Amino acid sequence: MAHEGLSNILIALGLTALFVLLQFFFPGIVWQILAIVSGIFLAFTLYFFRDPVRNIPVNDAHILSPGDGTIVSVKEVDDDYVGPAYLITMFLSPLNVHVNRIPIRGRIDHVQYKPGMFKAAFAEDASEVNEQSVVSMSNENLKVKFSQISGIVARRIINYLRVGDSVQQGYRYGMIKFGSRMDVFVPRTCEVLVAPKDPVRGGLTVLAGLKGRDES
Repeated sequence: MAHEGLSNILIALGLTALFVLLQFFFPGIVWQILAIVSGIFLAFTLYFFRDPVRNIPVNDAHILSPGDGTIVSVKEVDDDYVGPAYLITMFLSPLNVHVNRIPIRGRIDHVQYKPGMFKAAFAEDASEVNEQSVVSMSNENLKVKFSQISGIVARRIINYLRVGDSVQQGYRYGMIKFGSRMDVFVPRTCEVLVAPKDPVRGGLTVLAGLKGRDES
């Protein structure tokens, strides 16, 4: 269970307990319905904040997915940090695991929080206008930039990374609560290994790999 969800779980548990007690002391259809609804909400909250243990396939030639979800688009862009890059965008539904993971081994060069709007995460311009947390990092082989982007429901971005941190591939670094989007910028020296509509899993799915290298 992700510890970031403890407050949400306690709120849902408290509401459920309250309505169950009210139903017990003051029997009635209203309290019964509220107890059932709050119980369903508690079950969903427990499910949403799951944090499954994963055996990360560490590989310096690979860029791993930072989150669970579905690939929305892959396109060529010019980024101010990565340079000529592929922008890989994924959508995380409320049913996905929302723990975020580091895509490569390396050093954190830049962390920026950008306030913004809360448009639907699948909207084409969500990457430009929505609230987000952007991380740029590098190692001796490549530079990568990745963003946690809020959605119409997700309004709580958690990012524990700081400039200068040395991090390992696949380690958890934060989460986005309740539905979201992630952008990953990878250099065009890499080969993209995913396509739109592909499902991905954080720390397990290889988004891209360095051309000419297949380390194991």
